[in-house]
Amino acid sequence: MDLFRSQVQHNMGFDARKTNGNYFMPLSKSDALLREINSLDRMRAQETVKIAVLYVGPGQWTEAEILSNTQQDTSQAYRSFVCSLGWPVDLATFSGYIGKLERDGSDGKTCPYFFDEGIEVVFHDATLMPTDKNDIRQIKKKRHIGNDHVHIIWNESHHNYRPETISGDFGNVQIQIRPLEPGEYGVGLYCDDQVKPFGPLLNGMVVSADVLPTAVRTTAIVGHRRAAQVFFKTFMHPYAMRQETINRISEKHIDESW
Repeated sequence: MDLFRSQVQHNMGFDARKTNGNYFMPLSKSDALLREINSLDRMRAQETVKIAVLYVGPGQWTEAEILSNTQQDTSQAYRSFVCSLGWPVDLATFSGYIGKLERDGSDGKTCPYFFDEGIEVVFHDATLMPTDKNDIRQIKKKRHIGNDHVHIIWNESHHNYRPETISGDFGNVQIQIRPLEPGEYGVGLYCDDQVKPFGPLLNGMVVSADVLPTAVRTTAIVGHRRAAQVFFKTFMHPYAMRQETINRISEKHIDESW
């Protein structure tokens, strides 16, 4: 053991004198250990977030109308806004997080994606998903949109968006954006009662076009974290989850003969 520590100290700059004697835990090699290590390797180190984005056109009220929208039904302002949230990735070939979207084209060919240090974000833009003209409920879209904690709503109708428009248990945080004067946007923020207030955007704010994408994206990420902590009591950051898994593997497979 002393020789092993000396080699690690020499090759990696590790100072054995600053650790306790149990820092290294030799494990018993087995098929079960290898399976668990492979599973650990598949765990993402980054936090992953999926967020719904909805377009509400002039005169639209219902879930069916909103989920039936395609890119052709949207405005240039909406499309520019979605592009500013991240950048498009090809679902068939992209190796990063895709927010449970299918790669075979059934959920669309691309999706908006954002990456920053420690986090990956996928935006479920309902207008980029195929619209089934034979399904008024748009179940294929709803299975993604309806399972996202946060909904971003771009509202070009002439009424306030109702929080209960998209039925289901999710949509716990809803960020409504309404175009006002050129270059200005009104913000409405709805949260379930259990979700504590957060920012940076607050209900009733008016923001300029240059800060809108970053402010909305940041608010949506914070909102997702707050909602996940409320509705999933075991919510853990990926770093903490990996550490917990490593500890469990070590305790389970430690070589008692060492």
